[in-house]
Amino acid sequence: MSKLVIVVHYHELWLKGGNRRFFLSKLHNALKRALEGLPVARILRPGDRLLIEFGEGALAEEAVARIERVFGVAFYAVAREAPRTGDGDLAALGRAAWEEVRSEKFSTFAVRAKRSDKSFPHHTSDIEVSVGQYLADQLRAEGRNVRVKLNDPELTCRIEIPPGPSLLVYARKIPGAGGLPPNTAGRMVCLLSGGFDSAVAAHKMMKRGAHLSFVHFWGGGALPGESSAHVARELVRRLVPWQFSAKLYLVPFEPVQREIMASAPEEFRILLYRRMMLRIAERIARADHALGLITGDSLGQVASQTLRNMAAVGDAVRMPLYRPLVGDDKLEIMAAARKIGTHDISAEPFHDCCPIFLPRNPALHASAKELDEAESALDIEALIRQGIDTLAIERYRYAAGRVEKVESFKSATA
Repeated sequence: MSKLVIVVHYHELWLKGGNRRFFLSKLHNALKRALEGLPVARILRPGDRLLIEFGEGALAEEAVARIERVFGVAFYAVAREAPRTGDGDLAALGRAAWEEVRSEKFSTFAVRAKRSDKSFPHHTSDIEVSVGQYLADQLRAEGRNVRVKLNDPELTCRIEIPPGPSLLVYARKIPGAGGLPPNTAGRMVCLLSGGFDSAVAAHKMMKRGAHLSFVHFWGGGALPGESSAHVARELVRRLVPWQFSAKLYLVPFEPVQREIMASAPEEFRILLYRRMMLRIAERIARADHALGLITGDSLGQVASQTLRNMAAVGDAVRMPLYRPLVGDDKLEIMAAARKIGTHDISAEPFHDCCPIFLPRNPALHASAKELDEAESALDIEALIRQGIDTLAIERYRYAAGRVEKVESFKSATA
């Protein structure tokens, strides 16, 4: 029985010039962590791809499912082995290639070879011509109207010549997650609601190599268990496999809301809630050595997300504020949520920061000056400290194909 070999082609790392080695090492490490618990024999880096060789007992389905969530991978493929037989190498490659493509439907094809083992006696052009001719003969014998097309064929049969006793053939490419490998861009903090938007925003920034911690502001529900905290936990569990570890800060926000409700004009209330959330998140982010804050704002989606309101709210913090969904509409966001697996979690019923405190007619075009004046009766620092002193921290880890909560505690300091 032949061993399992998966060929991984990385995404935009080839553009990184002198930093390429750093990004490749991060991708190599991410693949090792994603495949933890599976019998990985070794991971090779011949040229511009990686070869993952598995030991006995490895299941392709499990390995494929794990690699699916590794950022930095453009595409990958389960390879078919052909033995090295000396003078018969090209014949063996032809037979393996035929087994690989014979059940596929296509009208044009090409053969592409890469020879990382320069001691192999045949040049890549010889391999491509020989295997291509063999496939054309077999297809013709079956009466299939298929022709060779070197530019943009419907199917490409790829051949790898790595060091070792086996030659590799594959044609079925599996799309990867794309983006940059985990933990290559620095730390950020995401304000995570229970809704669709912020989880998608988090995923987009994780895809660019950011490592996120999450802050969730929760309020009491109408019935026991209706707090949004359980939804935030499930969203973090769904997102953790993309970056392997995460912290979730749970901040009870209802006491802060009551202070704002008692002292501030009603039309500005929701904007002041958001400013206070950003201030508390910024304090957490600085303690976490993070370089920016992330929100799920989408321009014009709700009253608090008009251009002027977003500018007035963001004026409350000095840390860079990133809104990766600002140009996306709700249908695009929900489609992305379905793709990454957070949609059904966010669709669960929950009470998010107690709706009874929301204004009847929220301001649409507030200025930072107006919000500063609306907050003048509030002790801003005391409210920030109240949020920090009452938060709880949960740590999650993805290992051996499972997400587990490894630590949970309350902390008076972030």
